[in-house]
Amino acid sequence: MNTYLATLIALAAAVSCAAHAEGCSEADKQLSKRQFATWNDSYAYFVRYKGGCSDAALGEALSSQHTQLLDRTAPKLGTLKRLVAQNPAYLNWLLLGVFYKPEETEVNAKNTACRLLKRLNSCVPAEKELCAQLATRVGPSLEYVQGCST
Repeated sequence: MNTYLATLIALAAAVSCAAHAEGCSEADKQLSKRQFATWNDSYAYFVRYKGGCSDAALGEALSSQHTQLLDRTAPKLGTLKRLVAQNPAYLNWLLLGVFYKPEETEVNAKNTACRLLKRLNSCVPAEKELCAQLATRVGPSLEYVQGCST
């Protein structure tokens, strides 16, 4: 009986993994087709894939898209704040990413990480808390962002 149960559990796990891989294949196609134009686009992706499909290469693509979206929208993040209030899990999912261009290895005021930190530090008062949370995920390391003049 234990062998039978173990076989059923293994089979269910295999089917679940296959379904996840198939769904993430669709997620990959979606991310490669177009950039998120708005936070609503990002949120729709989060809801569609239930917060999954955000590891490995997909995680890098999401991080890149969220970096670009933050770069375009910060310091005014009213839409993002509304979506996070509606579904706090969305913020947790966003915070898995790191916001900066990995190709930029020198710290200077014009690079993405420093630019984002500056914008996030100048958020409107109603969005300061959200901006502070996002700022913790900017840059590849603490040492890197400490070199930014904010």
